[in-house]
Amino acid sequence: MQSFIDVVLEEESVTDTDNLIFILPSRRAGNTLRKKIAQRAHKTSFAPQIFSIEEFISHITGLKSASNVDLIFNLFESYTEVVEKEKLVSFQTFCGWAQSILSDFNEIDRFLLDQKKVFNHLKDIKELSDHWSSSTNEIVVNYIDFWNNLLQIYTVFCEKSLSIDAVHQGYIYRQAVEVIEHYISSSTQVRHVFLGFNALNTAEQQIIQAILASGNSEIYWDTEKSFIKNPYHETNLFIKKYKRDWAYYSANDFSWSFDNYSTSKNINTYACSQDVLQAKTLGTILEKTSQDALSKTAIILGDEALLLPVLNALPTHIHKVNITMGIPIGKTPTASFFEQLLSLKKNPQTNGYYYKDVLKVLRNPITQALLKETATTLQQEIISKNLIYVSTGVLLNTVNQEHLNIAKTLFLEWNDNPKLAVSNCLQIISELRTIYDETQNSLQVEYLYGFYVAFNKLKTLMEVREHISDISTFILFYRDIISSETIDLKGDPDQGLQIMGVLESRVLDYDHVILTSVNEGILPSGKSQNSYIPYDLKKLYDLPTYSEKDAVYAYHFYHLLHRASTVDLLYTTHSSGLGSSEQSRFIRQIEEEGIHNLTKYTVTPASHSTSKKSQVIAKTPEVVIKLSQFLKRGISPSALTTYLRNPVLFYERYILGIDSSDEVEETVAANTMGTIVHNTLEELYKPHIGIVLTEDILKDLIKGIEQEVRNQFKSEYGLTHIQEGKNKIIYAVICRYVHNYLKREISLLKKGDTVIIQAVEDDLRDISLTDTITLRGKVDLLEQRNGHLNIIDYKTGKVTQTDLNLKSYEDLLLPEGKFEKAFQVLMYAFMLNKKKPLQFPVNAGIISFKNLQSGFLPFKYNRNQEITADTLLEFEAVLKRLVKEILDPSIPFTER
Repeated sequence: MQSFIDVVLEEESVTDTDNLIFILPSRRAGNTLRKKIAQRAHKTSFAPQIFSIEEFISHITGLKSASNVDLIFNLFESYTEVVEKEKLVSFQTFCGWAQSILSDFNEIDRFLLDQKKVFNHLKDIKELSDHWSSSTNEIVVNYIDFWNNLLQIYTVFCEKSLSIDAVHQGYIYRQAVEVIEHYISSSTQVRHVFLGFNALNTAEQQIIQAILASGNSEIYWDTEKSFIKNPYHETNLFIKKYKRDWAYYSANDFSWSFDNYSTSKNINTYACSQDVLQAKTLGTILEKTSQDALSKTAIILGDEALLLPVLNALPTHIHKVNITMGIPIGKTPTASFFEQLLSLKKNPQTNGYYYKDVLKVLRNPITQALLKETATTLQQEIISKNLIYVSTGVLLNTVNQEHLNIAKTLFLEWNDNPKLAVSNCLQIISELRTIYDETQNSLQVEYLYGFYVAFNKLKTLMEVREHISDISTFILFYRDIISSETIDLKGDPDQGLQIMGVLESRVLDYDHVILTSVNEGILPSGKSQNSYIPYDLKKLYDLPTYSEKDAVYAYHFYHLLHRASTVDLLYTTHSSGLGSSEQSRFIRQIEEEGIHNLTKYTVTPASHSTSKKSQVIAKTPEVVIKLSQFLKRGISPSALTTYLRNPVLFYERYILGIDSSDEVEETVAANTMGTIVHNTLEELYKPHIGIVLTEDILKDLIKGIEQEVRNQFKSEYGLTHIQEGKNKIIYAVICRYVHNYLKREISLLKKGDTVIIQAVEDDLRDISLTDTITLRGKVDLLEQRNGHLNIIDYKTGKVTQTDLNLKSYEDLLLPEGKFEKAFQVLMYAFMLNKKKPLQFPVNAGIISFKNLQSGFLPFKYNRNQEITADTLLEFEAVLKRLVKEILDPSIPFTER
């Protein structure tokens, strides 16, 4: 099937190229047209002039639109000239408005509206909405005052922009309408050919109509007869309006419509569960595409963020790809590094950088390329010292001399100085360039060049503009610049696979079209708009709303299908946030039409159903030796209960020495909290060992709780963040735990208990179990209560009596440590008896601070809580069995 451009060229005689101008919607379409003309040429000649519509408007006026950044500066300077000084907002605040205001200025001018009327209407609406409440404050008054001055701001803005030859696009369009008659009179011999247009603003319509009325010009529409005849189909909403309203068509026939869509096509839809799965599915489709068919194939990205995943998913047999859209540098790995660096430098605290920001930078591959092993050393320093806020001094003192200069560039504060920020970033780029040149990493060098250009633009801006005066504004403009900067990729538009965005596909036709992200909210884009002009006002002035925007997307979507024979439509089904992804209404429309061969596929990630296998680690001779050494040094109750819960965890923690704590403890962890409680009670009770406790003694201890808890916090965690967030709550909880415990002890004394503290945190070491195995541990509290010895273990977690009720000593060895609390207190009693024979019977149990109302929870065997010599003999047998199992080389460590 002929492409639209081929059809046009058959109608047009491209002979007098000096007096021929083609105008198309996009530059890419113009490049394709130029190639087609060259292919048809029989002799050497100059190509005709070919413009995109924006270039043609500039050609008429001689004006060029300024960059978005320059326009924002001009607008702010105009704003400061018009609005009273005391009512001005900061440049950073203004930037939050500027983009929408510029967009509205462009729209008002492109649609040739009376600025005074529009701005007065807008002012009245803002004043009405913001004065609806009876209370108004200074912010509201200043906001309304801005809208009152908007017409004057616009006037000054246009004058200022024109004086420095940096005008907005809408202004150029309005000027083009004013000078179009002069242009026509000076171009009487020129034939203008417009092709492939759809949605035109008022200025474009007037310009095209004026040129068509002058004669010797033509406009070629690419429309479908079935859509033109259908009064409800949104695809040709605009063209039907032009056909009806343009004076040109009262005297000329509207002949440029085709009947391509009604030809049956093979359309496949792919419902993908994830965004990236679209790229993988696309790669699978291309695997089945022959080399010859690739030149007639186009990938259209509904969401251009999929470009990199799509490139990574391309099959290896595809050697030629043409991507004129370029790779946005904001989507490259280098962008994440600079984003992390900017986040680090944006809000440094008086006591240093927040540790998570520092660790993100240190763990980035780019930082590791710069600092090598020093990046790992710095991470270990932060984690080992539990630094929540990291000062520059700590960072630089840890760095070796070789990497000191680059470390200073990375971590010295910018002190809200954007010039220093740019200088640092350019220095980092220079250092990285050297590294990547040495490793011949050409792709990373390309990425770096994009950022080199972006930061130099910022540097130039700061040299000529004074408004980028702080880091926040610097970051705002940095993000704006990298959002528009791309890494250009070279390719032949006539060869190989074509990859483009939806807007680039205008006028172009392909036999096989693969369209991604055909989701509602993308195709079409939905009701979102970047405008301060409300919907009703847009309707009043016939400005485009989301309805017209939907019609534009409908045209682009259906145009891709006109001359294609095979179409693959990919969309996602995953939920995101509060919304969910659903297929575009366009797919539903195709389904309802019933014209084409529609096949539906559902794609999910490949998965393998494998049952989880428990990890098994054999006890090699080397492991057995380490086990023997460990048991000889002394094994604790907590180590043994860890083995009961999970032998593999025991192996990793006690044999390999792997520390599970590899992160900064920002909020006090449960184990640290327990340590603070234990140490606090130890320090409070220590002066009163061996004496009878009285109510007065305990009341004095209560008075010292808060200070002692602070001391223990300082020792275990540091005082820096004790009064912040969750730590403040945890501090209060610990104080409450100890206070409630001592209050309970006072109430028991009042009831007649007699208590003598015999030992606190009694450290038991070198307790022999056999000739080669020793035991160790620490008993929290030994007390003589009413003439009876109690062995007590504190637990800050919740423990109940059922955790300590035993029916059989064999139950102590149950997997997953079901009776680990009973095991621990029995082992403490066993070790105390080994150290010095006990006067039986004794009690051993737990005080649970989360279950304090239950009081002392004793170990019980068949409801008997007294521990005797026979009890410990039974436990010794169980203990030896467990240790024998640990040492047995035939029994591997098996995960539970």
